[in-house]
Amino acid sequence: MSACQEKVPIWRIVLLFIACLSVYMYLYTNAFDNMRTSSVYRVVEGDLQAVLKDKIGSISYYLRLMEQSDNSLKIAVSSSAAGKPTINTTRASAVTTKPTTKAPTTQSLASISALLREKFKSEIEAGTVKPLLTLFTSWNENSEKSLVHKLTVTNWNSLKPFIVPLIFTNDSSVAKECSNSGWEARNISVAAADGIPVLKYMYKDAIANYNSTFYAYANGDILFNEKLVNTLMFLLNSTVDLSSPVLIVGRRTNVDNVTYEEGSAWDNITKAARSRGKLFTGWAEDYFITTRGYPWKDIAEVVIGRRAYDNWLVYHSRKSKFTVIDVSMTVLAVHQTTKSGNFEGHQHPNRDYNHNLLVKMYKRIKYNAGVIECIDKATEYEHNVLQVKTRKVHNSCSV
Repeated sequence: MSACQEKVPIWRIVLLFIACLSVYMYLYTNAFDNMRTSSVYRVVEGDLQAVLKDKIGSISYYLRLMEQSDNSLKIAVSSSAAGKPTINTTRASAVTTKPTTKAPTTQSLASISALLREKFKSEIEAGTVKPLLTLFTSWNENSEKSLVHKLTVTNWNSLKPFIVPLIFTNDSSVAKECSNSGWEARNISVAAADGIPVLKYMYKDAIANYNSTFYAYANGDILFNEKLVNTLMFLLNSTVDLSSPVLIVGRRTNVDNVTYEEGSAWDNITKAARSRGKLFTGWAEDYFITTRGYPWKDIAEVVIGRRAYDNWLVYHSRKSKFTVIDVSMTVLAVHQTTKSGNFEGHQHPNRDYNHNLLVKMYKRIKYNAGVIECIDKATEYEHNVLQVKTRKVHNSCSV
């Protein structure tokens, strides 16, 4: 019998297996552990998670595009049957990650974000992807707030088509002015406290009539820039479960007497905030971004513009085990501060309406557990890559 026909003893196979396993375990516990801490690994991991969730690839796709000067790789963003942006990875296997790949610089990050926005914008305009956000507010005609409201109309329009700007008002002159400027306008369906809109019905109306991924109420004096769009695009393509109730809030930056020039362009808003803006207390929350699945039907009938409802809403969401995310570090929300000051809601005749309503319903409310600092999930940039991080909160935040 030839040597090729001899049977290999089983003990040799077992010994070879043990040797290979030992080598693998050594590499796994040493080299692989070190690799997991790199920004490259985290970005690639994000790509894999996005593919599993049938979503658009992460920022690493655009990093690879920028690294290839010959532009030989063309991966097109398209839409799936479900209407979600997806990535065509026909030639993805041809890409090799270089060990020397670095996290993007601030300048390259801005370029990448612009590319993402342009791709997403074209998909929205083509009708293959729905807008990111239906953003609504409410006000009546007020000569003292004329410039404030004009800037809000201009600013929110600049975020189209990513957002659908919407005004709730029974003031025909306000409705006409906003409609003529390109906003949607709807009547207030349910009001309380001498005509103030009830928050939950604004959400229910917006969700029933507009199709977007997120829905948000924001005070009528808040200005945003591209950071809002960038953050929502990131969350759309992250591992956050958007099919479940999600509440997204953040701190605002107060800027006194914003001029028309400052408020009419994203870059100028940023400059004004940097030069003379002041980050406000975590007790004040001026915008509330939720998913379609947020159970507004179960929410107390609090009204906008009066104290207590913001902290209660965050507290209630945390107590209900909803996903709550603080985006203060990645979203700029500029509050146009006028002579009314930064505590305008405390000065109205019905300032205690929400508190009195909530105390009747719940007896005792831990408002302090509804401040920004009590939210354990937050978006932030690590090595210039946007991520959702989990952070420790104080014991007083317990619900």
